[in-house]
Amino acid sequence: MPYRELPIIDAPSQAFTTTLAGRRCDFAVNYSTFDDRWSFNLDVDGVRVLSGRKIVLGVDLVAPFALGIGSLIAAPWGDEGAQPGRTELPSGRVRLFHYDPAEAAA
Repeated sequence: MPYRELPIIDAPSQAFTTTLAGRRCDFAVNYSTFDDRWSFNLDVDGVRVLSGRKIVLGVDLVAPFALGIGSLIAAPWGDEGAQPGRTELPSGRVRLFHYDPAEAAA
């Protein structure tokens, strides 16, 4: 399956580890009351590659960094006007997806 949803729970600060494109990815996801937005830190294979990357809609959040892990995209789900605020991401009104083009080609 080329698309996979990444889990965001209802906690303003959270961490999880997953494998993306065969690489270990450690996420630390945090909510900012100042910005009313979520951001994340990302370690790939034990190396910090991103810090404070804001989660915004409709763009590949990791493409500018050529990390070799595919794409991460936030998208509204069932509510086209939803933004990644405090409740929208954990409730599923906005979802964070991983896409790996190599899986799609297989």
